[in-house]
Amino acid sequence: MHKFYDDLKGYILKQDEDTKATLIPYYETLYQLENYPELKEFLTIYEEGNYTLDYNEPEDHDFSSNGWFEVYEMKNKISYNIELDIGTMKGHYCTCKPEDEGYNSDKGCCGVLCDAHLPEVSIVKEVKMIKHEFQGYECDLWVLEEKWFTEHEKDLLQKKKLEKVSKIEAQIVQLQEELKVVKSELKN
Repeated sequence: MHKFYDDLKGYILKQDEDTKATLIPYYETLYQLENYPELKEFLTIYEEGNYTLDYNEPEDHDFSSNGWFEVYEMKNKISYNIELDIGTMKGHYCTCKPEDEGYNSDKGCCGVLCDAHLPEVSIVKEVKMIKHEFQGYECDLWVLEEKWFTEHEKDLLQKKKLEKVSKIEAQIVQLQEELKVVKSELKN
């Protein structure tokens, strides 16, 4: 078994029972990818590096996710996010009965062709391109920030003036058309 899978299994086994129950199906889904060529780079880099593995719970009111694993190494500035999504509904409404073949009394289902959200994973590679700290002092930054807001306010004022000009020009066109109509009515 590859180091990543050993480390992930160890990590999951250290979690509380609820978290463990959530993560085990995702482990099994990831394990199905072990021989996929798309995963080879990740597994090789993980083997060679000193990666840290963390689990992040989903955001509140995110009903399409069970969170994500973050796998990162500081030296190479590479991280991978393994998104743990709740897959789309598969199967039909469960009508399983205890006498059906394969019926699991703990689950109340046979687990074949019944409504289920099967786990889905996506692996996203992130590479930090550059890390740069502002060159100068804090007071230099203050001057630049002030300039930003001053220029932004000037741009906003200019935009409002242009909008007002457009509105007035539209009113002029409308009034000229009304004037033509009234003049033509006077001639008749």
